[in-house]
Amino acid sequence: MENENYFKRIEFYLMPSHGLKCYLNYIKREDKFEKKQTIKIDELFCSSLLFIDKGTLRLYAVKEEEETTILFWQKNRFLTSLLMLEEYAEKEFYVEFLEDSTIIRYKEIHTSNLYKLFDEFGGFVNKLYQHQIAELILHATSLAHLNSTARFNNLMKSKPELFNLCELKIIANYLGIHPKVLSRLRAKAVKR
Repeated sequence: MENENYFKRIEFYLMPSHGLKCYLNYIKREDKFEKKQTIKIDELFCSSLLFIDKGTLRLYAVKEEEETTILFWQKNRFLTSLLMLEEYAEKEFYVEFLEDSTIIRYKEIHTSNLYKLFDEFGGFVNKLYQHQIAELILHATSLAHLNSTARFNNLMKSKPELFNLCELKIIANYLGIHPKVLSRLRAKAVKR
């Protein structure tokens, strides 16, 4: 298991105690998922903290057979539990693995120990939730206030590899534009 990326990313948010590092190292486990594998969100979040060690994931919702891409998550990223999404949004949520992926997580039975034994753990998870919410707010703001060209350019700058990992109609859905518009924007970008 690759510990370096996992603990470096934790240190981005806080300096964990030696005890917390040891405990996380002891309880963590690695799960592998294949490219194009899709699972319901409650199957992924069987623990309250996940780390994407390898791969790219797509979070999407389905209601009345219509898919809406919510977010893309890439490697070296922590995710906090999203188990209550379906209840609040009245949609079914899924995660698609856009490439072979590795997730590091722990069994949920360890969560209460992490909070009880390590004071810094609660602050760490709080920062992760804030990061996740900020990402959703930025995307919602982009959809509301930027034109299609600006949204496309932002995605090309921040996550250009997505264009090699999934269909254009999925990216168009995420950007809130028609697939033909995305094709034109992409063609213009290639000409430059």
